[in-house]
Amino acid sequence: MNNSRKIKRLEFILVSLIFIVIFLTGCSQSEANKINQLIKVDDDHYKIEIAEDDSLVIKLPDGRPRVPQLQCEGANVVQAVFSDGYKDAIAKISTDDQYYVVRFTKDASLGFELQYDDRYKFTPKTLVATKFSSNNPKVAKVDNIGNVQVVGVSDDGAVITATDGKNKEELVITRTVRAPLSIYLITGQSNASYYYAEPELATATKPGTAYHYSELAGGVEISPMNNEDGTMKRGNLEASLSKTLYDLTGEKVLMVNAGVSGRKMETFVPLSGESYQYISKVWQIIQRYINDEEFLSHYEPRLRSYIWAQGESDNDTDVGVYKSDYMKLHQMLTGPDYGLDYGFIIKVRSIYPNSAEAQEELASENQDIAIATRSSDHFTVENGKMRFDDLHYSQIGDNLLGDETAQTIAKAYLEGIDSVTGNY
Repeated sequence: MNNSRKIKRLEFILVSLIFIVIFLTGCSQSEANKINQLIKVDDDHYKIEIAEDDSLVIKLPDGRPRVPQLQCEGANVVQAVFSDGYKDAIAKISTDDQYYVVRFTKDASLGFELQYDDRYKFTPKTLVATKFSSNNPKVAKVDNIGNVQVVGVSDDGAVITATDGKNKEELVITRTVRAPLSIYLITGQSNASYYYAEPELATATKPGTAYHYSELAGGVEISPMNNEDGTMKRGNLEASLSKTLYDLTGEKVLMVNAGVSGRKMETFVPLSGESYQYISKVWQIIQRYINDEEFLSHYEPRLRSYIWAQGESDNDTDVGVYKSDYMKLHQMLTGPDYGLDYGFIIKVRSIYPNSAEAQEELASENQDIAIATRSSDHFTVENGKMRFDDLHYSQIGDNLLGDETAQTIAKAYLEGIDSVTGNY
């Protein structure tokens, strides 16, 4: 046993030394200007610096600045993400023969930035405030207890002042920026749609971080998932999906719901299928929104992936036919007309064996399709995760499925899609 442990320890040390040699070799061959030519930063406010320990660093202002995206020709790039409260993050760039780590760190000496629609609680450290005010309420407004909301994008920023009548303390917001917005499409049949949502039981999202589109719930408009008082006005899968994705990535989320009720897989075949026609109509509306000049002045849309929840109507559909029809839809959604990256399947319960088998095979055979969660197999009316019809998930079930799906999606984007496909 001791020899085995020693061997494993030596293997770990060897791998670590190999990584260090590769990393330092890359840095020693590249001065800062060469590094910035090799690895492009998409925001002129920032550049990659080489620290004293030869590590690569990008310094950001404090707060919630936009995290610059990196590009490197011919390389796989895993972008840095900041969850709320974190001061450091890393991006990873890998090619066939090289590997770089770029560390992002927040530095208060560079200022304090927030994104559009951010909410920030200003709690003075030197006084008990009786009044708050903003010198630029068209950029950042504040209520009488110090809750700040960013309502405009400006390089001028805003100063929030707290006073007790004699003394004052200031929060200087040096700049407000457009908010990166990850966009996900949810489709499938009734368990994907918004027919059975219960917002009062839904996982609560943080105000200013989650948005929603569903004709069934909100009409033909994009709206926040939260009411003005912070309570939830949206539920279904979207609430917990958005909450967990934001927690793990720090990016605001827009959930686009194009689910229908009681539809077989064949109705989702592009162009001819009626369910596909509904998806197409919804997506055209979303495209008009996210390409609108006013929308783009506040948000930076980033198309991500689609989430699939369907299969209950296909109990008698041949496995091969289901897979063939699904792939036609998948290729459309990940093609140039939609531009989505991956498909994440909320696996149907195994009591629907044909569609369940087809979904497992789709995920094992395709590197851009993954099973997001299999937990519905453990859902029952008795444990409260199914509704009394034993067909539709309850809001409690939706909360769990949304959370697990978000964890799978985040893992795919942060560690690579290979980490969640196949036998994951």
